[in-house]
Amino acid sequence: MKIKKITPICIHVPFEHGAKKTKFHGQDWQKLEFVLVKVETDSGIIGWGESFGYVSWKSVKTSIEEMVAPSIVGKEINSKEDIDNLVYDVQKTLHIFGRYGITIYALSGIEIALWDALGKEKKLPIYKLIDGGKKKEFKAYASLFRYSDKKLVEKKCQESLDKGFKIIKLHEITNETIEAARKFIGKDIPLMTDVNCAWTYEEVVEKEKFLKNIGLFWLEEPIFPPEDFKTLSKINNDLKIPIAAGENACTHWEFDKMLESKAVNFAQPSVIKVGGISEMIKIFKLSEEKKTPIMPHTAYFGPGFLASLHLASTSNMEIFIERFWLDLAEEFYPGFKTAKNGVYNLPEGPGLGIDINENLISKFKV
Repeated sequence: MKIKKITPICIHVPFEHGAKKTKFHGQDWQKLEFVLVKVETDSGIIGWGESFGYVSWKSVKTSIEEMVAPSIVGKEINSKEDIDNLVYDVQKTLHIFGRYGITIYALSGIEIALWDALGKEKKLPIYKLIDGGKKKEFKAYASLFRYSDKKLVEKKCQESLDKGFKIIKLHEITNETIEAARKFIGKDIPLMTDVNCAWTYEEVVEKEKFLKNIGLFWLEEPIFPPEDFKTLSKINNDLKIPIAAGENACTHWEFDKMLESKAVNFAQPSVIKVGGISEMIKIFKLSEEKKTPIMPHTAYFGPGFLASLHLASTSNMEIFIERFWLDLAEEFYPGFKTAKNGVYNLPEGPGLGIDINENLISKFKV
């Protein structure tokens, strides 16, 4: 199966987050920017992937077109080993442009599309190509926006519960809003908060008693920079506060360092940022060796979300799947808006398991 054409397709989907209107990196964030990747093969099979593209979509699109795709078009893909070898060669060729960020995002989307195409060619779901299927349902959690308002936090917690989610993650950074969520949902529902690197180590120390009283399942990315594994290890091991991090790390090499330094209790690679499925498989193997569960970062809604489910099925440990709490004008996969009995199920169709809605693409393409 020869790769004939690779096309990045950018779509902007209007959304509502329910918080006060805010700017995101200097822009009015009213539409979610997706970079989808369409891979066409000489056999007529089409694979779909997704690269991280929020705000950065133009740069990622250019990287796909001018840096990554030219190294891949014309190659033969007939096995998972072919994908592994191709990804290695491309990473090696492009290393002079940096090992992290836009280039790896671009590669991630193409690589996911290759797996989708291979699964369709073999008439198998991806999880059967990667020794997955150890579990076929996963606890799902609602990943709420940052509202900075106690009443809004309570309202969104209730919405999450009403839609079947039994685990909630905040993005709150104040004691008042975090405490409001815990009081509202009670002690029995697991609660996390993603601080997005807002605090210093000293602030975490000041909040130690408060955080332990709240009983967070994990505290996510508490400090900047997120790759300061030495300080994360101090928070984790000295303060005994469970830590999750990894959404901003690229390649398995970063996770090797993270796990070796005992910086986290939960590793959070993002398949559309880290290098794709092949790179994620290596991270899952590391997590099994270190007995550190992966909680994949899935704050996106396209093919990358489905890829994360297939990968999660390879683990022997419990894995939660994230649902970013936004209301999109139209959903890629509407079945994941709710969590029946608090869980998501593994798709069984060939490739990613559910094909892309091309009408949605036509409607929101830019």
